[in-house]
Amino acid sequence: MLLKDVIKDVGVMKIIDEKEINVTSLCINTDDVKNGSLYFCLNGSQVDGHDFAYLAKQKGASAIVCERPLDVDITQVVVKNSREAMSVMAANFYGNPQNKLKLIGITGTNGKTTTTYYVEHILKDAGFKVGVIGTIGVLINGEKRPASLTTPDPIIFFEILSEMVRQKVYFVVMEVSAHAIYWQKIFGIKFEVGALTNITQDHLDFFETFDRYKQTKLSFLTEEYCKSIVLNVDDTAGREKSFCEEKAITYGLNNPCDVFAFDYEFSFSGTRYDLNLFDDVFNIKAQHIGKFNLYNALCAGTVCAVLGIDKQIICNSLKTLPCVDGRLNVIHLKGNRVAVVDYAHTPDGLKNILQTVKEVCDGKVISLFGCGGNRDRTKRSIMGEISGTLADFSIITSDNPRFEKPMDIIDEIEKGIKKITNNYLCIEDRVQAIKQGLSLLKENDCLVVCGKGAENYIDQNGVKTYYSDYDTIYDLEQ
Repeated sequence: MLLKDVIKDVGVMKIIDEKEINVTSLCINTDDVKNGSLYFCLNGSQVDGHDFAYLAKQKGASAIVCERPLDVDITQVVVKNSREAMSVMAANFYGNPQNKLKLIGITGTNGKTTTTYYVEHILKDAGFKVGVIGTIGVLINGEKRPASLTTPDPIIFFEILSEMVRQKVYFVVMEVSAHAIYWQKIFGIKFEVGALTNITQDHLDFFETFDRYKQTKLSFLTEEYCKSIVLNVDDTAGREKSFCEEKAITYGLNNPCDVFAFDYEFSFSGTRYDLNLFDDVFNIKAQHIGKFNLYNALCAGTVCAVLGIDKQIICNSLKTLPCVDGRLNVIHLKGNRVAVVDYAHTPDGLKNILQTVKEVCDGKVISLFGCGGNRDRTKRSIMGEISGTLADFSIITSDNPRFEKPMDIIDEIEKGIKKITNNYLCIEDRVQAIKQGLSLLKENDCLVVCGKGAENYIDQNGVKTYYSDYDTIYDLEQ
């Protein structure tokens, strides 16, 4: 594609050494540069891409996008904001696929992944071809493809959308992370519906304060990005937002709202509840477990109703919502014992899963978890306190230590748990920790293994080694 077509509708300040150039690819990393590439100089939190412009030229880039003129003999497209420009240029390069699709964005701290898959399930039942983009990968008409980020960078994102157009997808349901909003990955995109699950503590290593994190999330739920807005009115941030958004549609359990459930009952076999869907009432018996999954189901049902899906189709589909990989996956063990694998890696996520299991478990609940390295340290002791308060016994272990020492992370978690109880163990090796947890289970007891969910690796010292909580549990139980 010619450079002049790639930069269409971009607020270009000036072009240095302007000429007709055929752009063959887009990239933000010099490792990906090849002959004809357009290289974007992005100013990140750790490095400045402008410093690598000369290297990009040496590797074959035909032009660069930058925020200031550089002393490099190459065509330079100078813009005010390279990230905003990248989103528009990537959309142009891939034929503006976002204009040929109906996009639904789900944001929040917990529940994004489950809710996107619930929405996908309902839309498929309604007869539509659907794509999903999120934490556990990309789905195109049910075909799964790997993904490295919850919300991909614009170059990859628009490439995925263009493939979805080729596959005749109609609706795209995607997770919208706080980092994606902050880094303007969704700049210029208009979503049919934007929905909020909840906002609780996470990513303070990056955002520094909870309010900054919250406001970043909420900035997505505006007319700039969303034609319609769906809010969880039981969440503090959602309730605050609903007061200032007259057009917002709300869902919940405890506060007045447009869509709500009542007379709900939970068990390991599922959830039964009555659903008021915009004043029509339906009786639902679903496969999903727990109150937080009920919230996710309410969010998904509300979103689909806003999209115009028939209410009866929505309610029939809610009865058959799938189990999402890594989200409250129940494994029935010998001797009438149970293990649960869940992605919970935040204070609120851990609290939700433990409260849910306690509601349906007839025996003792053993909690097993860790915290990721080089991430928000303030949540570690908090999660220790939560486990110490809610679980009958806790095992603190390693979980993607990255470049920190596993025992340093465990020590910080322990500071919280020992304020509450002495009923815990610290076992660095995750396999040995799970082995110990399984050995403690008696009839009717449940081991709740948190933090990794569907992840199939351990990230330590820059190396990802294959590992699975599922495989470990099954292997140890043989």
